[in-house]
Amino acid sequence: MKLKFIVLVSLLISTVSGFAQSLTEVYFPQYIQGAGTFNAGDDRKVPFVCRMTVSGLTPNATYRYYNRFVADPASASIGEGAYILVKDSGDFVRVTAASLATTGRYGTFTTDSSGAYTGWFANEVSSVGLFTPGNNIYFRLVLNNGNNGITVAHRITASSPVKVINFGTDTTAGTGIRCTPLRNGSPKQFILLYDNLFAQGRPVSGTFIESDGTDNSIANGYAPFYADSVNGIHKAWGTIIPNTLSNGILHIAQRSLNGSLNRLYLSFNGKWPGQNFSSIDTKNTSGGLDKVLVIDGNRLFIINLWLNGEATDEDLITMEWNTPDEANAREYVVERSTDGGKTFAPISKLTAGSAKPFYQLSDKRSETTSYYRVTLLGRDGAKVTSDVLAVKGVIKLNVYPNPVQNQLIMKHPLAEAGTTVQLVSIDGRQLFTQNVQQGAVQTTINVSRLIPGNYMVVFNMNGQRQSRSFIKK
Repeated sequence: MKLKFIVLVSLLISTVSGFAQSLTEVYFPQYIQGAGTFNAGDDRKVPFVCRMTVSGLTPNATYRYYNRFVADPASASIGEGAYILVKDSGDFVRVTAASLATTGRYGTFTTDSSGAYTGWFANEVSSVGLFTPGNNIYFRLVLNNGNNGITVAHRITASSPVKVINFGTDTTAGTGIRCTPLRNGSPKQFILLYDNLFAQGRPVSGTFIESDGTDNSIANGYAPFYADSVNGIHKAWGTIIPNTLSNGILHIAQRSLNGSLNRLYLSFNGKWPGQNFSSIDTKNTSGGLDKVLVIDGNRLFIINLWLNGEATDEDLITMEWNTPDEANAREYVVERSTDGGKTFAPISKLTAGSAKPFYQLSDKRSETTSYYRVTLLGRDGAKVTSDVLAVKGVIKLNVYPNPVQNQLIMKHPLAEAGTTVQLVSIDGRQLFTQNVQQGAVQTTINVSRLIPGNYMVVFNMNGQRQSRSFIKK
């Protein structure tokens, strides 16, 4: 009898624990803008977005929900802050008064056969209190009973906090950043900003691409740069980044409603293309709202250009280039300058669509330094140009072992200050940049984390880049 009782209790415990509700982070930014008060002199809102998985609910049930923030995960509060209901079709809906009973004030989702759901959620601040800069606050999902209930049945809270920051110039504050219309953007997709190349850990901040259909205006407390230059502008986006980013923003991920990666953009130094062919630096900013960083969405594009060290000799130089966005390319124009990079003239045109992962062109080596660049002409009429490649004397490189398992050794000329080596994947993605010690003639590169396949390692010294291929086994 005692054994039967123990078994029954165990089954009950197992059943209860199987339906324990929880929130799991999928893409959960570290920072949210704070101190919105709806006062005209205090306009500073920008959206906050995250993608979360809620589990432990009734399988195949349709729940009503809204999402807010709380100061304490253990509190019984329904939370504070306005929210923006993300819709799979039609406009998003901005809500300032929470309710599970009033149509238009709650969202709905249907769980899968395991009682889980994964989706995007968007928030904005409402008043100083909870959203005072410096506070750590917690994302909370408020649900009904999954059966048309109009009262709160579940309060499910994320375990990791979000740091509140405000726009300002000191090290505890943040700076506005926006992007003009993206060449490859789509409204209601999502932008996640990371301070590392591999998008590891939590994003720094997150937002959506306009127009989502909500009124993110000055009247609703939004920051002037967002209200005037982002809200309702096709394919634009804007957010906030903290002023204490030693690396800056290195990775921008563009994701669809279903969470899939639509585009990724990389920077190896925290700098991004600005307007009028300038660049913006996202490292340790101090602009606040007065000096908003503006990325040129039409130039947010990657073209990799280097010398092929295996094909380059004393008489000929062989350039190679590629881009992860090959599908959007119509034609490549290779240009050369012999006057120090002041003026360029085309030397060759190649139609896009090569079956090879890299495009290649050889040119006779001149007695003086020559400069090359590749201009991509897009199918949509865009014109994007690579960085300039300076070609001087022959750089002799050797890499071994090849194939390699863990440590790749590169022998190279005496390294000058600022020399780097860069890993590039076969599909054109820039994977890793490593500084080379000044005066070194040999550099070791850890490739143990790479998946097996073919790669290029690019040696970059004083503006001249040359490559060697290797196989990761």
